[in-house]
Amino acid sequence: MPKYKGKRVNVTFPVEVYEQVAGLATDETRTVSQMVVVLCQEAIAAREKKQEKTQ
Repeated sequence: MPKYKGKRVNVTFPVEVYEQVAGLATDETRTVSQMVVVLCQEAIAAREKKQEKTQ
C-alpha cells in the first residue's frame, strides 16, 4: 500500500465544533481526521464557486 503523502497539522477545535465533526464522521464511517479533510475540501470548493460568481 502506498504511503499517504499529505501534510500533518495540529489544530485545536472548540469542543462544540469537534463534537459536530465527530458526529458527522460517525455518520459517514470516517475518522475525525478524514472528516476534517472532506469538510475543508467542500469549503474550498464552495468558496471557489462563490468567487467565480462574483467575477
